[in-house]
Formats: sequence, structure tokens, C-alpha cells
Amino acid sequence: MNPFTAEETLKLPKHVAIIMDGNGRWAQARGKPRLFGHRNGVENVRSVVNTARELGIPYVTLYAFSQENQSRPVAEKSGLMKLLEEFLKLELKSMMKDGIRLRAIGDLDGLPPFAKKAVEETIEQTRGNKDWNLTLALNYGSRQEVISAVKSIIKSNDIKPEAFKWDDFSQHLQTKDLPDPDLIIRTSGEFRLSNFLLLQAAYAEIFVSPLHWPEFNRGAFIGSLKDYVHRERRFGKTHEQIASVT
Repeated sequence: MNPFTAEETLKLPKHVAIIMDGNGRWAQARGKPRLFGHRNGVENVRSVVNTARELGIPYVTLYAFSQENQSRPVAEKSGLMKLLEEFLKLELKSMMKDGIRLRAIGDLDGLPPFAKKAVEETIEQTRGNKDWNLTLALNYGSRQEVISAVKSIIKSNDIKPEAFKWDDFSQHLQTKDLPDPDLIIRTSGEFRLSNFLLLQAAYAEIFVSPLHWPEFNRGAFIGSLKDYVHRERRFGKTHEQIASVT
């Protein structure tokens, strides 16, 4: 059953981006190794992505592994990459059945070869899917993305400063084929973006949940969406200006 009214459904975000935080702390609070938390976090990805699909949200982006995460212990990183490979192999059949296209943003060359191969193969096999879009941010950093974009612009040698606009710049970002996120969710109660989609999030609504990612289930996700649909997005305008248009 759709938990949203017809009016609320029209206001649902088109693109939800999630900072999946708290796997390790959730596991440690239960006397388990951090990798136990990451495995449970992967299971929760299925629940949230399927819920987004059921509700008609066409774009979901998950912050799975930041460039800063490269400083974590070798065993934890290795375990994370193996979970990534396992997830992609297990979910490929469902992605094809449900019309989900996988994308990735970040420096994939910084991943172990087996993980990079799994990501690239899944991207290629789902390329023709057009109904839903799942993007994984892997070895990603927004500041690093901006530097790469500037280098790309310089190399293009087609710069007319007087006419250069945001739309021109955004075409050099890794998210050029994605709409900007409408809603960014961060779990585990942390109030920061952690180098995630800093430019793309310029007008995104932000929802912070106190729940760790493995606890952020279907109900919690729907609760964040309920909060979103009752917000007024003004994009720099006043309430009166918005009201006069609607």
C-alpha cells in the first residue's frame, strides 16, 4: 500500500542521495566486528532501493566508499570491496528484471581490480535499462571531482569566460547525466556532507536520521520522505513568491 496521498506522491523527490553512515558503530555496539555492520548495511541497501522503486523515485545515489575511506584498515577495506563484488553479482538478475541501470561516480582506478571489474561489468550489462537509476559513489570525493572537471574544461580548449555558466561547468562533472539531488539523507546523526556532491547539493533538502545505516529500514526511509514532501522548497525565493506561482 502506498503510504502517501496523491498530493504527497506528486511532491516526492526524483533523486535521493544517501550518506550511509554508522555501519561500524552499529556493529561495535553489539560486540561485533565492523565488517558485520557493513554486511548488514548491504542488506539494507536492497530494502531502501526497492522502496524507492516502488514509490516511483527514479534516481538513487549511495555514498558507498569515499576517497577518505582509503585510510581505513586494510582488512576492513578488503572486506568492503568483497561485499561490493558479492552485492553486484547477486543483484544483477534483479536489476535486469526491474530495469535498473547502474552508474558509478568516483575514481574506479583506486579500487582493487576485482571490485573495479565487477562494477564495470554491471554498468555495461545494465546500460540499456531505462526505468530506474542506481548510482554508487565509489572512491569518490566532491573536491576531487571538481578538480577533475576543471582539468577537463582546460583540456577542452573551448572556454568563453563571458558566456560560461553553471550548465557548462556541470557537463564536466561525473554526475552530468543525473539530475541534482532533491533530498540528501545522512544516517547516524552526523550533520555534515563529508565531501559528497557538494556542488550538486546546492539546493537539496537535507534530512539527518539518528539511526545507524543498518537500522534505517523501509519505515525510516518513508519517514524521511514524509518529512521532505511537507517542506517548502524556495530555491532562493520568498514564501510569497512561491505561493503566487502555485
